[in-house]
Amino acid sequence: MTGTERKRDNPIALWRRGLGLTQKRLAAMMGITAATLSVKERGECEWVRRDFEFFHRHGVSADYVLGFTPDIDGRTPPETSEGEADHERG
Repeated sequence: MTGTERKRDNPIALWRRGLGLTQKRLAAMMGITAATLSVKERGECEWVRRDFEFFHRHGVSADYVLGFTPDIDGRTPPETSEGEADHERG
């Protein structure tokens, strides 16, 4: 990766920015430091149960946090296309 390329944004970083929250503000809401949130958003430290509980209270699914689904509420199963999901519903 060159210096001009950007790694794919972490889903929580996208969610946070969409809400207009800084890392410092979200970290305070979560009861962690901004430095800890930063390393978690970069994937250098794993999310823990307390983090998932916080996100769940705010309508964010664990599958979204982990990047398994693009849907924040986790309704679309990962690796299932819309057509397949419609077919499965009958």
